[in-house]
Amino acid sequence: LRWLEARPALKKLVIALNRWLPAVPFACYPLLLVLLNVRWFRLLSANRAAALDFMQLIARAVFVPAFVFLGGTLLRARLNFPRPYEQPGFTPLVEKETHGQSFPSRHALSAAVLAAVWLSFYPAVGGVMVAVTVAICVLRVLAGVHFPRDVIAGALLGFSLGIVGMRLL
Repeated sequence: LRWLEARPALKKLVIALNRWLPAVPFACYPLLLVLLNVRWFRLLSANRAAALDFMQLIARAVFVPAFVFLGGTLLRARLNFPRPYEQPGFTPLVEKETHGQSFPSRHALSAAVLAAVWLSFYPAVGGVMVAVTVAICVLRVLAGVHFPRDVIAGALLGFSLGIVGMRLL
């Protein structure tokens, strides 16, 4: 991270993006639920059987992220891996007080599962959400609050469980 310290403007950008970019998937998730409910209401007036089937998909869009987030939170509490800034001499770009619970990254896990849900309904937006997830992963490492293994595991776990959950639940 020394190369980042030598570039103050880039450092400020990384800090700002690390703070605000994770809000994108979480702000867009309620929008997805609104869009799905609009589709459901349209189906309800046209075809009740199709509307009931679509209601199951909406339930998946709610429960899959909830269960993945809960499972990831329990896993990271159980494993309690240290964070990079807990190493002597390491100074993160973002000051944090939290100790442990680094693996898997909950930011990466959450963004990835929400990207998987978007992909299930609106692939183009889902692709954008995948790109946002990758950016969040990179930023969490650059900010010094996660190791690469934390964000890779979080993203892979969130994305794979999201895809499987949306297909099989």
